[in-house]
Amino acid sequence: MTVHPNNRPHIVDSKTSEFLFDIYTILFSAPVNLRTKQRTFETAADSRDSWRVVSVSTAALQHIKKNKNARGLQRGHALSRMERAKYLFERTIALTQKELLNYFFEHDTVALVTKGENAKQGSDHWSSLVPVPEGFFTGGSFSIYVRKKKELPWVEQLNLD
Repeated sequence: MTVHPNNRPHIVDSKTSEFLFDIYTILFSAPVNLRTKQRTFETAADSRDSWRVVSVSTAALQHIKKNKNARGLQRGHALSRMERAKYLFERTIALTQKELLNYFFEHDTVALVTKGENAKQGSDHWSSLVPVPEGFFTGGSFSIYVRKKKELPWVEQLNLD
């Protein structure tokens, strides 16, 4: 699996699209290593919609149901950020603006998973993923929150047995 089920990639406005494509074009031919290109581009693309949680593993849901919080859970990328960077930058011809933005944001969403699930390479070993309603597991930062009046009632009504 390289894209999350029920994926809802962020779509940027035209000015942001142009800005990100300009950055990509500069980085594509820049004499710096892949890690630098990856970090620079991700920083330029960072927004409140970055790493949007679109699904949650059943193991993470069981953790939330038991502990009433998200401590110990992590955002997991179905395709690693480094693999995404290789696709963007380790090629002979740069992507078009549309190709770049579609690919980057298609692979910028995440699943909420346990630390153990996220510790291994890839995502094939993750427990089943459940789609997350829009606006859940957000808090304006990279921290994951389980709110008592929003996420917790949703998790508790799921049949996890």
